[in-house]
Amino acid sequence: MNRPAVPGFFRYLWLLWGLRFNIGLNQGPGKSRLLAVGSFIASSAPGLFFGLFFFALMRLKPVVESDVWPYFILNLLCFVTFSVWVTWPLLSAGVDDHSELSRYAAFPISPFRLLIASTVASLFEPRALVFYAPLTGAALGFASVYPLWAPWLAVVLYVLFAFLCAAWSRVALYAVINVLREKRSAEIMGGGLLAFLVAASFIPPIDTSWLTAVGEDGVDALDMSLIINAAVALGRVPPGFFGDGLGQLAWYRPRVAMAEGLGLLFFAAMGMAVAYALLMRFHRQSGRAGPQMKDAKDKNPFERTRTRFTTLVTREALDLWRNPRARLLASVPFILAILLKLLSGRDLFVFLLGGSADAWLMGGLCIYGAVVIASTFSQNTFAYDGQGFAAFLAAPLDLADVLRAKNQVQATAALGMALLVAVFYRVYFGFGTAVDIACALAAVLGVVPILMAAGNFLSLYFPVKFHASLKRRDKVPLTASMLGIFAASIGCMPFGWALKLAGKDGPSWQSAAMIALCAALNLVIYRGSLPLALRLLDRRREVILHAVTRE
Repeated sequence: MNRPAVPGFFRYLWLLWGLRFNIGLNQGPGKSRLLAVGSFIASSAPGLFFGLFFFALMRLKPVVESDVWPYFILNLLCFVTFSVWVTWPLLSAGVDDHSELSRYAAFPISPFRLLIASTVASLFEPRALVFYAPLTGAALGFASVYPLWAPWLAVVLYVLFAFLCAAWSRVALYAVINVLREKRSAEIMGGGLLAFLVAASFIPPIDTSWLTAVGEDGVDALDMSLIINAAVALGRVPPGFFGDGLGQLAWYRPRVAMAEGLGLLFFAAMGMAVAYALLMRFHRQSGRAGPQMKDAKDKNPFERTRTRFTTLVTREALDLWRNPRARLLASVPFILAILLKLLSGRDLFVFLLGGSADAWLMGGLCIYGAVVIASTFSQNTFAYDGQGFAAFLAAPLDLADVLRAKNQVQATAALGMALLVAVFYRVYFGFGTAVDIACALAAVLGVVPILMAAGNFLSLYFPVKFHASLKRRDKVPLTASMLGIFAASIGCMPFGWALKLAGKDGPSWQSAAMIALCAALNLVIYRGSLPLALRLLDRRREVILHAVTRE
């Protein structure tokens, strides 16, 4: 009997796309396919608007008639697109996309080919369509105005640029999961954050004095040498090879464009090599038995808990404290704040928002820190601790207490995170009044109850298995992600309304009172929805158990 033919590379690619599509649509019994497909399309729909906007921008008369602005916009978009792709695993704490090697270890495919197929498949997810849309629209707008020597070569450059971004995004992803896998991941991330803070303090801030000139005399007051130097500098780094290559094709210099294409290919191949080495290291560490551990001499944290509910709260707090992903999420707002100061981003917000800038920035960072902590764990509250839900079902206790304890710990962690971010912003930037702090913390008090209420129902209807060892973590369905984003948006609305009404004069205590009143209303909504969630939990306990313990 002849052996079946080994599937080819494109067959593997098709299977991976099918797998990711099924996960994204959350196919399964009882799931609304129409809602899932709608969420899938809606999540990538913003890319269409971004693309059309930048297409129209490149065709504006002042841009078309300029010898500088088209190339500056293209090169800047190349740099921003690459930066977003590479930092996305950190910003989203993404440890979801490394599972293919574990899933297909028994299949007839080499690990490197699987890595290539997985990387290519990641380019066709909804987030990729959104990330690449601005640059795609700008490139098409540029090509519609300036005839290119060989349009097919422009397509090749675009493909190589996309592969460059995907490759180095994998490097960042696998570096993150290797750090999370280490026993001292908290110390590593804390030390890295401290080193980043110290290094950033030695870098001079970007000069933003030109903002004042623009505000007084318009764009014509700009020193164009600044824009020219920036465009040239952005075109000399690997991500800028694509934008500069389009310019070379418009100037009928195909050899230079081909050389930049080779540069894109070289750096993309370098990224894939580094990503492969990091991925193999992760899986070798995952499959190796750890050393024999001695009995811990730490005190029993449960010896002083007097009630069953207090014991549950203590257990949930310890699980969250020891969770590697929580540590990664906790570092993100501080990194964003450091980057904001390094890039003189506050000056730009002051120029645009006036006296409300610090309230917007502090509130935005606090809300982001609270949302990533609260939503990440509340929307998968029965599975982020591995097999914990099975233990709860076997224990002589009421599941209602379990859900209440989880909500209490997650909400407290989110509020504590927001408080730390607010204090860090005030000390690090040296700006922010008591009213700004009150508005930021009141906004967090408003968004957390909505996240808890939404997370309870999403955990009941979209339970997702979590592997505590990080060997594999199943993706949260796209429908659940979109509903979670919608809930967070509702919770943030009072903060946005209050600051919009305040205008450039800055918020007042009345603004803080308005946000606090809405926060109290959101708390009432949470308390009102909790009994229904508890009844559904008792009714769906077996469904949840099957979902979070399946292999």
